[in-house]
Amino acid sequence: MKNRNSFIIILSLIATINLSFAGCGGCQINNVVEESKKTSAFIQDIPSGGKIEGFVIASCSKCNLGKSQNKKCSMGIQIGNKAFSVSGDKTDPESAHSTDGICNALRVAYVTGKISNEMFYADNFVLIESPNSN
Repeated sequence: MKNRNSFIIILSLIATINLSFAGCGGCQINNVVEESKKTSAFIQDIPSGGKIEGFVIASCSKCNLGKSQNKKCSMGIQIGNKAFSVSGDKTDPESAHSTDGICNALRVAYVTGKISNEMFYADNFVLIESPNSN
């Protein structure tokens, strides 16, 4: 009887410790958004400091990214499901309505800068022209 009670106590203790520290074990996802670092992935979340570096969808905020309240066409980026206007972009506005211009196509851009007050302040903004061919 004494061995049985000891066994039940030890088993209960192991089960309690296991539940305290265990997860499902199926995924290795870290939900903490890290400050920016070089990556080939699209940026999907904004870090707490707002500083970003990486790939984003870039296009006209008014024509393609849902900011229809804007009075004129302007560059915007999309991070996750949210669009931000861009300050500091030097894209040629004359080419905005060309076949692959920002008003007619979603583009990929590599950016560095900071998100603040619903605006992306670009330190660097490069529209990707085409994949590298080797």
